[in-house]
Amino acid sequence: MVRLPLARTSVGDVSLLLTAALLLMIGGLIAGDRGLASAAARQASIDAQQSSYAVAAVLRDSAAMVAPGASPALKSIIGRWPSERTAAAILVGRDTVLVSGARETLRSGIVASSPIEVRDRRPWTLVVAHEHDVGPFRILLGGLSLAAVALLAYGVLRERRQAIRVAERSAELERLYSEVARANTAKSEFLANISHELRTPLNAIVGFVELLKDGVYGDLSPRQVPPVDRIAASATHLRHLVDQVLDIAKIAAGRLEVHPETIVLRPFVLNIASELESLVNERGLSFSIAVGASLPRVRTDPTHLRQILVNLIGNAVKYTPQGGVAVRARLIGAPSPVAPDARHRRRTPDDPVLAAQSPDARRVWVALQVVDTGVGIAPADQARIFEEFEQVNAGPRSESMQRGTGLGLAISKRLAQLLGGDIRVDSELGKGSTFTLWLPVHPDDLEPALSAAAPTFNA
Repeated sequence: MVRLPLARTSVGDVSLLLTAALLLMIGGLIAGDRGLASAAARQASIDAQQSSYAVAAVLRDSAAMVAPGASPALKSIIGRWPSERTAAAILVGRDTVLVSGARETLRSGIVASSPIEVRDRRPWTLVVAHEHDVGPFRILLGGLSLAAVALLAYGVLRERRQAIRVAERSAELERLYSEVARANTAKSEFLANISHELRTPLNAIVGFVELLKDGVYGDLSPRQVPPVDRIAASATHLRHLVDQVLDIAKIAAGRLEVHPETIVLRPFVLNIASELESLVNERGLSFSIAVGASLPRVRTDPTHLRQILVNLIGNAVKYTPQGGVAVRARLIGAPSPVAPDARHRRRTPDDPVLAAQSPDARRVWVALQVVDTGVGIAPADQARIFEEFEQVNAGPRSESMQRGTGLGLAISKRLAQLLGGDIRVDSELGKGSTFTLWLPVHPDDLEPALSAAAPTFNA
């Protein structure tokens, strides 16, 4: 049974994509935050180093050394940064002697310090702090990240719900498929069993009817002959229907065996035609056979091939009110015979239209055609006629012996495929139909046929 892994695959892929996107977004935010902090630290370090030189130059003045807090020059140096985001201070030993900007920035910002070279025993240090607060850019990034997380969560939930629905639908389809497969198996077994059981009494009926007609139990009166003939015809028809049902059941179950033999087509087709000639004469139709004796031998199952030809010819006669039926054969795809002088050897060229319909252009085939001038088949019905129990132009149900079961063409096509070939139809309403049975030719059987079909002519 074929399982449907669509739901699991879809959810897994989507979850992986969403997780990867979320991780990339978080990683980007962390990297951006670290980048901002690193940039602020570098800027603070640069500011502290550059300003320490300026402060040192100012402090060379002895007056500035005595009262640095009152020096306007120092205030201008350390007060050049924006107070709302940057602060600066001069430290002498452990004392803060001058501060510019918010003191909170010195405690919470990114701090960089640089020593000031002055003539004093106490160390002088210039401290610069850049505030690393949550600015508008980081607020925007945070808002976008929250929105992205919300969207991702919504997408995952939606995918989960859809996956659950698809999984439930897949389970339902699997259950229905199992039930259909089980019902189909039961149907095939039932048809095979019932057909097999019907064959025994039908064969007995046909046998006793033949004994009655032969006079084994006494001569039949003129009044008894028509009912006995009717019984024989009905029993034969019913046995034919049972055989068809049994064949289609065997084909469906894969239990129909093929026993290939090497046969010559011309006498084989003539034998079948002679058996059906009376049926053709009853309808007042003409019947022609065009199967050349030079055709190669065919390795196939004669029983199945006979059944196919009987079905095709019987259908042609049934649906041809006037005109005739013809059986003809052509060799398609065979190479031209090789001779020292090509002018002395020849072969009938392939029909291009027929060759285009070949099941496999690389192989050699015998195209065995049954042509009629009957009612024809509409293009829309030409594929449907090969389905089981499908009938086109069927008679009323009261005429069951003329109507049939709709299994003949379905069985014939499947038998042809079992034999390595196929059946194709070409038909037009009101102008008749052509059914082509394609039979493969073994390469070993082709060379003698080409030699026989290529006579030598004198120059």
